[in-house]
Formats: sequence, structure tokens, C-alpha cells
Amino acid sequence: MQEELVAELKEENKFLKSELERINGILLLFKRDRFGSKSERVTDLPSEQLLFNEIEKEASLPLTEEMETISYKRKKGRGKRKPFPEHLPREERIIDLSDAEKICPHDQTPLEPMGEERTEKLKAVPAQFSVLVEIKKKYACSTCESHLVQPKVNALLPGTIATPELLSYITFSKFFQALPLYRLEELFKLNKIELKRGTMARWLIQLQEPLMPIYNLLQDQAFDSGYMAIDATGVQVLKEPGRAAETRSFMWVRGSPEKGIVLFDYDISGGGKIAKSLMTGFKGALQGDAHRGYRALDPQGVELLGCMMHSRRRFHEAFLIGKKMPGLAADALKMFKWLYDKEESYKQKGLTPAERKEIREKEIRPSLLAIKEWAESKVGRVPKASPIGNALHYYINEFKELSAFLSDGRYEIDNGWVERMIRKFAIGRNNWLFCDSVPGAQASSILYSLMMTAKLNGKDPYKVMTEIFSKLPDAKTGEDYERLTALLLSPANPLSCHKKES
Repeated sequence: MQEELVAELKEENKFLKSELERINGILLLFKRDRFGSKSERVTDLPSEQLLFNEIEKEASLPLTEEMETISYKRKKGRGKRKPFPEHLPREERIIDLSDAEKICPHDQTPLEPMGEERTEKLKAVPAQFSVLVEIKKKYACSTCESHLVQPKVNALLPGTIATPELLSYITFSKFFQALPLYRLEELFKLNKIELKRGTMARWLIQLQEPLMPIYNLLQDQAFDSGYMAIDATGVQVLKEPGRAAETRSFMWVRGSPEKGIVLFDYDISGGGKIAKSLMTGFKGALQGDAHRGYRALDPQGVELLGCMMHSRRRFHEAFLIGKKMPGLAADALKMFKWLYDKEESYKQKGLTPAERKEIREKEIRPSLLAIKEWAESKVGRVPKASPIGNALHYYINEFKELSAFLSDGRYEIDNGWVERMIRKFAIGRNNWLFCDSVPGAQASSILYSLMMTAKLNGKDPYKVMTEIFSKLPDAKTGEDYERLTALLLSPANPLSCHKKES
């Protein structure tokens, strides 16, 4: 009886130690997330050659080439500065000697010109505002004296002082430069202009309806690509009917990495029901994390691609929590580094999708299978609830989705593209912290979509949105909206969808 009690207490002690280690790990990650660097780059992996050979042997990864390392020190030069773009206006300032300095101090002979030295420097001027004075001519019939007429002006926001340039400036500042509206209000005040943040917020909300046809066409274009990525991030909305101000809502981000189209969508839920509604009508490959809600998508029409970054991240967290000594997490990170180095080399070589698929079959697929075998051989040695156990189980359980990118050279190894789009949104969220209302969050999603799509296609978001806001009041037909949508896309990415009626 006493032996059983001792055995029971030992087991309980073992469990409590495991729980303490797990909780300490969670606390460490929380502190790092709150105060530390967000980078997942690991520079202090154990470098013992025997360990590295052991990993390569177990995982059947190709041996790294032996390279001689030569170290030396030299003074780093400043390098040659790139010239300024030709489209920038030039202003010349002549820097000359005084008349007294143009006389030789030795024999008083006047100095002769012998060329000049030109140096370009960058000049910046703060935002400048001007007033547009609209003068509408009136005409009347002098005979009947009853016919009075003047030209009609189709304004995007009738009855307001907003011009296309002003609306573009506000949207560019808030959604591209991540400036809260109260800072814009202060900027206007410095120029003796009274423009309240509430007025600007109302204008942005009013833009949602006229811009919706363009958003719909972008969605059609992204769906037509047959390859999309999706993810969601939290956002707080203060005035949400029936919900407390601190309740968490979500900004969904989806789009086409190939076509450079990104779409933001606001919803109170981050569940699979919303994912299904957002992807209704899509047929093709959808890349995301291991969100169980994606399983609800039509398995006959949607191929789920996993995210290798999410798997690597789990091993990275296990490595941070561990004692920084050779271990399973370090071994796994070395193997992931090999995979990512290979993927980067394919991009550097400019391989076509067909070429990338072919070389992946030779190099990546065998390595992924070898890592799976390695994970299966180690998973029984660690507690399932531990960080390393979680990482191993994730890779094994999600292997089908994690390796699905091998089916087409167009597909990426991870969902990094959409995570980068979320990061741009998060920069703004860190500045303005929350959305005031549901209409504001919905309007923000539309304007973020257009701004980021323009940027992804190499366009100047301010110039593009100014042109769209100028022409939008006169848009009536589907062809009109297609021409406006094409302004956001690069010439190499023409609008090709005609499915949805605008």
C-alpha cells in the first residue's frame, strides 16, 4: 500500500513539474510578446557538427557543402547613393564666390571660371493646402424670362467641402501612413483649418457604398486566380450593438498572392462560419493555418494548403522555452532552415511554376517526409502538452496540408504573404487602438483593401485614389467600374473578371 502511495506521489510530482514547466514557458512567451522582439530569427542554434550530421542522417536531408570561412576586418565604405528619381522637380541654387574672392591673392589677377560641381540634395515641404473655388455659371432666357439653367456637378459627397484630393489625403494618411484622425485634425489646426475628426470619420463611412462595386470586382479577380490565402486578426469596436466595448472582433484578410489583390473584411466572429461565407463561390487552393473552420469549405472545390510558418513557429517557441542546449527544437529549426533556404534559392533563380514543382519533387518532398519520420520517432518521448510535444504533434497531424503546396509550383510554402498584409493593418491598429463603430470598421476594411492593393501593384495609393474619387461620381455601368478597378492593378495584371454585376 505504501509503495503504491509513493508511486502515485512520484507520478503526481512528475505531472506537477511538467505543468510548472509549461506555465513558466507560457509566461516567458507572454513576456517576449509583450516586451521583446517579435522576430522569429534564431541566431544561437547549437552548432555542433556531430549533431547536424545526426539530423541529416535521420531526416535524409542533403549534406551541406563544406565551405572555408575566411574572416577579416575592413573599414566599411559609405557606398554610392542612388540618384533621385527623374520625376522630382529640380530647383537650382547657385553658390558663388564674392567679387573679392574672385581675385587671386598672390598677384591680384581676376580668376577665370573653370567648370562647376553639382550636388543633389533632397528638399521636403510639409503638407500644403489650397482652396478650390467653384464658380458655376448661370444662364437665363431673355425672351421668356422663365428658363434658368446652370451646369450640374456630380460630387462624390454632395453638400460637403470634400474634394477628391482631400478625401485621398485623408484615406492615404489614415490607412497607408497609419495616422489616427485626431492627429490629422491637429495637422489641419496648424494650418488654421477647422476640420473635425468626426467629420472626417463620417466622410470615410459614406465612401463605403460608392466603392463597393470596385471591391466586388477585386474579389472576383482574386477568386478567378484559383489560389488564395486567408487569415484573421483581432480588432476592438467600441460601439457594437449588444456587445461590451472590450469584446474582441475580427478583421479577416484574404487575397491572391499572385495577382497582388488583398481584401479586408470585418466581422464579430473569427469562426469557420465566417470563413465559409467569405469564400462562397471560390474554387481552387486556399492557404491558411490549421483553423478547423476551413474544414467546412467544400472539399470538392477547395484544396486546403497549410502554413509551414505556423509549424516552424511552434518549434521556435519550444526552443525559446527550453534551456538553449542541443535538443529536439533546435534540431527541427535546422531542418526548417534548410527548407526555407531551398525555397529562397528557387526564387532567386527565377524558376517558373513548372520548374519549381519539378525541383520540389526532387528536393523538398523527400525532406518533408523525412522530417515527418523524425517527428514520429521522437513524439513518444515527450509529454503531449509540452511545447515541443505540441510542435511535433502539429507537424504530424497537419502533414497533409503542410505538404499540399507541392502539388503546384504556384503555391507558396507558407501563409507569409497574408501575414505581411495583417502586419500592415496591425501597425495602424497600434496607433488608433480601436474602431469607434461597426460602420467605421466596415468602411475601414474597404479602404484598406483598395490602398493595399494599389501598393502591391506598384501604384501610388494617393494618386490612384485621387483619380478614382474624381471619376467615381460619373460611374454608371459595369464597364465604368471595371476601368476604375483597373487603376489599382498593374499593366501585367489586367482585369479579367466579368462575373458579378456591379
